[in-house]
Formats: sequence, structure tokens, C-alpha cells
Amino acid sequence: MERLLTNNKYSGEDNKHYEGAYTQGNGYLNLRATFEEDLSGATQNDLYWRLPANVTLEKARHPKSKWGLYVPGVYGVHPILGEEIVNLPYGIGINLYSGGERLDMEESDYGDFSRSLNLSNGLLTRALVWRSPEGDIAVTFRRYCSLQHKHTIVQEVELCSASNAELEFESFMDAGVTTNGYSHITDRCGAYRDGLELYASTDSEQRIGMASRCFGGALGEARFEPMDVNGRIRETFRVGLKAGETVAIRKYVWVATSADEDYRGGIEEHLAAVVRASAPDEADFSVHEKLWKDKWNRSDIVIQGNEQLQNSLRFSIYHLLRSANESDKVAIDAKGYAGEAYFGHYFWDTEIYLLPFYIYTQPEYAKKLIAYRYRTLQGARENARRYGYAGARYPWESCVTGTEQCSNWQYADLEIHVTADVVYGLAHYCEATGDREFLLGPGLEMMVETARYWVSRIDRIDGEYRLMGVMGPDEYLPYTHDNAFTNYMVKFSLRKTLETLELVKTAGEPDCTAPLGVTAEERTMFAEIANQLAFGEDAERKFVAQCAGFEDFLDVDFDVVWTDRSKPFGQFISQERNYRSKALKQADVVALLYLFRDRFDEETKRNCLAYYEPITTHDSSLSYIFHSLLYNEIDDRDKAYAFLEKSLELDLGRKGAAEGIHIANSGGIWQAVVLGMGGFRGLADSDLLDVKPRLPDSIRALEYNVCVRGKWHRVAATHEGVQVKELIEERGRKD
Repeated sequence: MERLLTNNKYSGEDNKHYEGAYTQGNGYLNLRATFEEDLSGATQNDLYWRLPANVTLEKARHPKSKWGLYVPGVYGVHPILGEEIVNLPYGIGINLYSGGERLDMEESDYGDFSRSLNLSNGLLTRALVWRSPEGDIAVTFRRYCSLQHKHTIVQEVELCSASNAELEFESFMDAGVTTNGYSHITDRCGAYRDGLELYASTDSEQRIGMASRCFGGALGEARFEPMDVNGRIRETFRVGLKAGETVAIRKYVWVATSADEDYRGGIEEHLAAVVRASAPDEADFSVHEKLWKDKWNRSDIVIQGNEQLQNSLRFSIYHLLRSANESDKVAIDAKGYAGEAYFGHYFWDTEIYLLPFYIYTQPEYAKKLIAYRYRTLQGARENARRYGYAGARYPWESCVTGTEQCSNWQYADLEIHVTADVVYGLAHYCEATGDREFLLGPGLEMMVETARYWVSRIDRIDGEYRLMGVMGPDEYLPYTHDNAFTNYMVKFSLRKTLETLELVKTAGEPDCTAPLGVTAEERTMFAEIANQLAFGEDAERKFVAQCAGFEDFLDVDFDVVWTDRSKPFGQFISQERNYRSKALKQADVVALLYLFRDRFDEETKRNCLAYYEPITTHDSSLSYIFHSLLYNEIDDRDKAYAFLEKSLELDLGRKGAAEGIHIANSGGIWQAVVLGMGGFRGLADSDLLDVKPRLPDSIRALEYNVCVRGKWHRVAATHEGVQVKELIEERGRKD
């Protein structure tokens, strides 16, 4: 498989989109697709205060370009925004000079521009003909983040001049970069040992080390320039070009941090060990390609008849693959480490939108995501105590410590459904993979501790259990009572906890509950609340109310208020008015009905879609997918595809990746294809795959892989029927 994303025109107006959309990564580091050279009018060391805000409506800075090199786990401490990912020093810098002019996409004269990302292997390529003072010079940049050597970025510059010419080739590293306008780097220094070396510390007392080496027969002797006041170090080479001959220069960049799993102290020694372990090797790219091929062999989906869907789906899968980290210290942030909009924080996106892809195609990464929640369980306990409750309360915005990082009280205080969402994801993982060891060990501890939180958080009012003062997935109604999504998730969470406790008892397992100190009184309370917690389902009307008193909120004349549907609804209404109106930001009850699709009948699903969809603004990128999935559940294939199509447009069609990928949407697109139109529902009672495809007319055939309980299957669906074949996996490949 080879699939290229290509852009043939540079424009400062949409350049940031391509930087985000073409982001590279290898599971250790992630690199925005910025140019190697400096760009006029795009400073990278701006200092400003980014304040808590509704990110959906916020206007971002850096209109032309934003450098971004991120290693998940390296975080700084912002005085307002809490823990946030650090934009590391820019180690891949290369400036070219000819006749006193620097190559600059904003200022230079050039032609034949193109840039492309090969989704099959993560290779980024940019080519142009620079009309320099010394004549036309064809310039091609290539780079990739090595899958073989995770700490390594490999760059190549090819130069071919129409006439004899002499260039200056400048390799630089820049530690003057900021993150969301804030500098987390507290000290920095540079050195030269056969190449550039840069060392820096963060305000969280983490250490960063970078090294680079340049190779190429055309390079003259290096001239090193020590770190300037802005934090940049550089080395410069003379390059002689002969007419018609192509010269290739390679640059290797190594990144190491004190957050690395194998860090034992001393960043200089650690960086030196990293460089020794991944010395330049011409064979690296072929190994890198093979490793990418192995990932794609598991996760690729083949669609016949719909090129837009095929391309968007592979774009989504690429970003899901490159952003998955091998450490359980971190999860995947809301922008897929392709930008700083959400500060590198993790949300309910992990369990609800991202996890299914990894469970069924990369189960080892799914376990890392679940293990991250266990690693941060102590932080969740601290959150609960801070609010005056027992047990563990997972944060709305999580980071390395697991304590709440959200600066907006509405979300931090009220979007407590994330605590139950974590258990939903945990249960999904354990059921699909059969990971009994995790379920009865760390998983049960997570369940019991979150159950204790719910017992202390829920109120008993007039003899009825109620969950007061919450915000559901719909963030345009902030302070509601008995949100249906939240309450049902809590019921599920408590029942799953009791079910797992009973499993330990009836299966003769070692009593792993003893250290948890679960009492008979607690079990009784878990069961009582699970059965009696208020839930606004009207059995006669076949309808679920979003929250208590939802009908009392104000109706909105959308045609009058929302005068430009190309912009978010939230831009046309004050927050005060929005908070008391029936105008949903995103799927709420609709999401609930899909996640528990076997619990609710088709009439209830139809009634709720008919009621809620017209008053849903879809101001959140998380909204369309659940509508697509639920329309598939009622076999309305046209509407299911129409909503999927809106999701496909978010990053590519609308050029919406400037501040990073909508990575939850990427996971949602996979779900819409495999779990929606592809009809995959897991194992049936017969231990065979339960597959009921619902293909739209535009798709002739669909093929995908899923792994269930350690067994790989290939599903091939057409309008005529479906075939399921069990596969044999060998060394990451399937035959």
C-alpha cells in the first residue's frame, strides 16, 4: 500500500493546516510537518498568556507556522493551565544560503513546489526549484521519524543546480521555542562534539538532550557558532555544486529525555547511549518501512467504490498508528500530539473514541492506555479527596500525575461522567481481549475505587438516588440534574464492579478483593444505587430525556440566531443564554443509545434521533460519529453515511488540522466503518464473530481485520453477503 497526501501550492493562509495534517511520529516522538528553514513572519519564541477558554471558539496564535516537536511524558507546569506538554527545542533546523539570500518560502522566488506525506511509511517530502541569485537550484527535503530507532529523526536534502554554484548549508537547533506562549525551559546550553549538542531543563525538572550530525561528501569543514541569546546553536558548511550534478546531504537528529523508560540519570550520558545505539545506517529506512508495513497489515481497511472514504480512513489510521506511545505513563492527547490546543491533556476520548481501534487492531497499545489509567489511580484518589469524596474520581483533563488539569470550573467540577467512562473502556478491553489477569487485578481496584466515589457523590432525595449538578457530554448545558448519559454510565460501572467481585468469588480465584477491603455493606450499596439511580427513560413514549427538566430549557430559533452555518453556533450566542437553551453542543443521549445499543429498542433510538438531532449544533468534532453510528443501528444508511461524511471533512476537507489532528474523530471514523457499516459486534454466544454489515450504496465491498481474544479474523463484506476467515499471525504479519 502506498498512499500520498499531496499539496502543490504554498500559502501562508493554510500552511499550518498542512503542518498538522502531515505530522509524523513513531510512538516515542511526534513532529509537526513544519519547514526545516526559518519562515519570515513566523516567529517561534512569542511570549503571551493563553487563558482558559472554550477551545472550540478560541482564535489561535501563530497564523503562518508553528514548530512542534513533542515527546509525550515531557511536561511543564503552566501557572494557569496546569501540566502541559512541552514543545521541545527545534532540532531539525536547516537553512540554505545562496549569494547572500536565504531560502524562505515567504520571500524567495521559487517554482514547482510540492510537499507530500506517504501514509504507508511516514516519509515527508518537499520539493521546489529555488530561483536563487546563483541560478536555479532544485531542492528536495525528505525526513522520517525512525520506527527502528525511536529516538532518531532522519533528514535528507538533495541539491541540483543548473549551473556551478556555492551554497551555505546551516544546521541549527533552537531552544528558544515556547509552548502556548509560555517558556517551560529554565536553562539551556549548547556544545559541539562532531556535531551539535543541546541540553535543556524544564520547569518540571526534567532534562532534554539533543544531538545532530551532518553527512555528505560535498560538505566542507564545519564552522560552529555557540548558543546565542535566543537559544540557537548552529554549524555551517560550504557546499560546492557542479552544473547538473545532484548532491545529497543527510542529517541525523537524536532526542533523549529524563522521562525515557531507560533513563538512569545524567542526560549527557543518556544521550550518548542513545546515539551509540542508533548510529547512522543506510539500511534503516528499509527496516523502518517493514515495521510500518507490519502495523498496516493489522490495521488497514480496504474499501471498493468510495475513494473519499478510503483516503480519509487511511489518513485517520495513519495518525492513530503514529501517535500510539509504548509507555503506560501517557495516553494520547486530544490533538494527537500534532499541536498544543489542548495542552497535551487526555479526556474521555481515550476510552470512548480511541480505545476500540486499538483493542481490535493493536491490542498491546490498548493495554497501555488502560494501564495509564491504573498508573494515575492515585491521582484520581487525590481528586476525590480534594472534592470531599471517597474513592477515586478521574479528572476531566488528565496528564502525567492524573490530577485534574482543567482550568475551567464548569468542566473540571461537573463532567464527572469520565470516571464511569474509564470503567466502560476497561470493561470493553477486558471483554474483547480476555485479559482476565488485568481485570481481576488492577482493573478491579479501579472499579472498586470509582464505585466508592459514586456512593459518596450521589445524593438520596425523597427516597430516590439522584446525581445532581453535573454536565453530560453536551457541554452547552453545564449544571443539570440526572443527566441520562452520566447516570446510565454510573449504573453500568457499579454493576460491572459487582459482576467482577462475584467472578472472583464463584471462579475460585485467589481472593484479590481482600486488600481492597470491600465490605458486605459496600456491595449492598453498590447494588442499590445501580438499580435505583434515577434515569429519565419514558417507557410509554419510548424516549430518554437528556436530564431532569430538559423540557424547561428555552427553545432556540436557529434560523434567527445562527446566521452563518459555516461557523460554530457558539459564536452567535452568549454563553449565559446558551447555558439555558435547548441547543446541544454534541451528541449526548444519542451517544448513550449507541454505546448501550443492545439495551434500547429501535423505536427509542428513532424517537431520540428525531428529537435531538435538529437541536444539536455539532460544534464539537465528537458529535457526528455517534449520529452516524446510531443511524446505522436503525438501518438508515443514507443518514449514517451523511454524518460520517461530515466527520471525514473535519481535518482534510475543511483543512481543520492547523492546531492538530482531531484524533478522537479519527478513532470515531474507524468505528463508523468497522462497527457501523462493517457490522462488527464482537463475539456471539457461539464464540464466532457476530457481523451484520450495512453497506451504503456507494461501497461495493469492505475488508478489515479484527483481533478478538487473541485470534485474528479477516472480514470481507459485500451487498451479497459476508465472509469471516480466521488468520494466523506470525511476527506481526497475517497470512
